[in-house]
Amino acid sequence: MIERFRSPAFARVIVWGSGLVLIAGVVAFVTVRLGSEDSPPVADRGTVPAGYAAEDLPGADTQTTPKESDVPNAARDVAGEFVLAAVGRENLPKAWKLADRDLKQACACTYEEWLTGNIPVQYFPTKGLEGASFAVNEVSPGRVVLQVLLTPGKNEDGLGPTEFYIGLRQRGGKGAPWLVDYWAPVNVVAVPAAPGGGAGS
Repeated sequence: MIERFRSPAFARVIVWGSGLVLIAGVVAFVTVRLGSEDSPPVADRGTVPAGYAAEDLPGADTQTTPKESDVPNAARDVAGEFVLAAVGRENLPKAWKLADRDLKQACACTYEEWLTGNIPVQYFPTKGLEGASFAVNEVSPGRVVLQVLLTPGKNEDGLGPTEFYIGLRQRGGKGAPWLVDYWAPVNVVAVPAAPGGGAGS
């Protein structure tokens, strides 16, 4: 399975504008770039995200590699907002609204407990973030899986670019909101504890 993800065709990357700065509640995506067939192989993907079978992920000979243009704009916007609100712990009330029921069930927590930051979302500092790139793993009706590469700015913890999976679902058909049902690092990463002591998992 891991070998499937090493193919150059899989390394098609969407680059969002530097910093992913949230201004007046709007995430600005200013640059989109697709990698070429000569792009370097993407690192091992580690475990398959919960709720996604190995054969569902791209790379199989019978599947066509999804493109950036296949990702609904609404799903991409929610992914960017979730990174700031939940992953960076910048707006946990908003993160709750962006979380799918499966993610909330994984938390097994009340809304008040969610607000402590002790949630099943691996923390990563997003303030001062230099950039974020997205490789498209899967696009199908009602489901999007992306691989996110977060590049932090200068930090005392020595963090470097780190990859994560993000899964989004649209329940209720076309026009229904996209919500995040999965977030986890591709590989085990050591990051500082989240503000308030909730590092997530």
